[in-house]
Amino acid sequence: MSSVSHRENLLAVIRGETVDRLPWVPRIDLWFNAQEIRGTMPKQFAGMSVEDIHRSLGWPLHKMIPEFSRPEKPEDATHRAIGLYNLKEYPHIFEFSSDVDIKVTPDGRDGAEMMRVDYRTPVGDVSVVHGFTPEMKKSGASISWVKEHAIKGPDDYKVLAHIFGNLTIKPHYERFEKWRDEIGDDGIAVGQGLGIACASPMHFIQKNFLDATEFYIHHHDYPKQMAELLEALEGVYDQLLDVLSGVDMDAILWAANVDDMITYPALYAEYFQPWCQKAADILKPNGVAMVCHPDGENRGLMELLTDSGMDVADAVTPYPMTKVRIEDYYDQWCRPGHLTIHGGIPELLLLDKSSTREDLEDYMDSLFKNIAPGTRFIASIGDTTPPDADFDRLLYIGDRIEKEGKLPLAAGGHPSISPAGLEAAKQAVTPKPTSKPGPKTTKETISGMNLEKAFEQITNDVLEGEEEDILVHAQELLDQGYSAPDILNKGMLPAMDVIGARFADGTVFIPEVLLSARAMNEGLKLLEPHLATSNVKRGGRVLICTVLGDLHDIGKNMVVSMMRGTGFEVIDMGVNIDTETIVRQVREHRPDILGLSALLTTTMPQMQEVIDALAKAGLRDGLKVMVGGAPVNQMYADQIGADGYARDAGETVTWAKGLTLG
Repeated sequence: MSSVSHRENLLAVIRGETVDRLPWVPRIDLWFNAQEIRGTMPKQFAGMSVEDIHRSLGWPLHKMIPEFSRPEKPEDATHRAIGLYNLKEYPHIFEFSSDVDIKVTPDGRDGAEMMRVDYRTPVGDVSVVHGFTPEMKKSGASISWVKEHAIKGPDDYKVLAHIFGNLTIKPHYERFEKWRDEIGDDGIAVGQGLGIACASPMHFIQKNFLDATEFYIHHHDYPKQMAELLEALEGVYDQLLDVLSGVDMDAILWAANVDDMITYPALYAEYFQPWCQKAADILKPNGVAMVCHPDGENRGLMELLTDSGMDVADAVTPYPMTKVRIEDYYDQWCRPGHLTIHGGIPELLLLDKSSTREDLEDYMDSLFKNIAPGTRFIASIGDTTPPDADFDRLLYIGDRIEKEGKLPLAAGGHPSISPAGLEAAKQAVTPKPTSKPGPKTTKETISGMNLEKAFEQITNDVLEGEEEDILVHAQELLDQGYSAPDILNKGMLPAMDVIGARFADGTVFIPEVLLSARAMNEGLKLLEPHLATSNVKRGGRVLICTVLGDLHDIGKNMVVSMMRGTGFEVIDMGVNIDTETIVRQVREHRPDILGLSALLTTTMPQMQEVIDALAKAGLRDGLKVMVGGAPVNQMYADQIGADGYARDAGETVTWAKGLTLG
């Protein structure tokens, strides 16, 4: 009797069928890259490829994500910073129009592999800088860092609109089919959409042309310019779908890195969901499973993703790394038959520095209970096996699934969920609706208002992100003789407390926070000269950075915005900051708080190095050190001697106030 292949088994799970046991498909490519570069590959895997390791252990191949770091030719990733790849996992290629002149300038200074790419067109020029630092290579990073984005101002939109309005998308089925056949029955060869699985034209702009936080400022300030580029990209997406409709593939990764922190529900519903559904309507009749990659916080997107035509949620990363528990994901997505989870095991459970072996054992115990009966679940790591992972923990997970993963799961006797129970699960992960931020259509004046109403208007200006209105209203109060400290303490700061609380409970998202913080900061600039002469005690001075080897700045930028908005003086050192520089800056600025951020597990040890160096330099006494970032937790903060740990920007402000006031 012939056995069922890995490919057939995985496709059956995606269709909602009950297979023999839970599939176990860990992602190990970044771990593998790091071991190769460091020369630390375990002896039993010496000379093997990622695929060899999977096959030797009996694991299906994990082919959800392209091998970005292994293009057939270096130039196949040249245009990554404007969202274009030419890789085997893409069933299409792209061609620029003849009036786009491209110049590539390599930059290998300090051991980096960077490049500057200039795009010259009849309507103007844009440039980008991207590549890999030595620290990135050691961490196993596969996607280059965009040091300089294409959009630096509103005039750049028309240049990109010209480039993409004249871009041609063509089939390259043979290359894709060759790769698909190499994967064979050992896994699912997942095709790719545009860029790094950008779900729609707006998603493409957000992921490729701007810093993630800067995007929301542009979305608010430059709607006409953005609309011109959107129109050009819509033509590209129509070409893409026409090409994809002719390829023979099992699945496509259509929407990557969607979460309620960055893409946020209102933006997703208006600009992403229609294109997800359009792609699903075209591709699903051909037997193509639609894959999304929601690897972050997802409370606000749970229902939207089920209504987008998606079949698989890859890299699902539940509590304790994010706020949604695996049972809530399963109850809302899998149990009703909406989505198949591909993930579910947080990567920090593979790290000695963030968790104990007992933590992993306890998690696996609860996993088998919470996802019973186990249909529509493919066990994997959310998001990926980190470079410093204890590989034996991966083997342990595989052993547990082999012994206890036979379906249907009965462990714990999980009851069938009732309609009322499903609605309760939905409410547990769905925040209250929030409207998309935008400019007000009417202008208020505080003339004639009583004092309480006037301060309330100041509060509303901050809450609504009205940076122009707050200047007018705050100046009116100053002109009427009201003190700057009262305007700050009774009008502005209460708004940021509200925003922080709403952000923490998931009823507002990054755009609202950024726009409110901008309005707050504009108001502070106006009040600053008056506050300087009134001996007002501010929140304290904060020095903040992302540590050496880490180039992620979304979370750090959020913290900077919220802390400035709540009265702290913040000095932002940026990303990839070495220990010597941090110590020098602490000595120079004498901050009350030092904030250290890391998103990569490989850069977490830099936090310990910084704390030790500060102590050696005699700068630790009186300095509060706070740490944060996705792989960091309280256990690690305690191990390295940090004074505080926070999971997000709102929590950071709360902790900072406690550290400075307590």
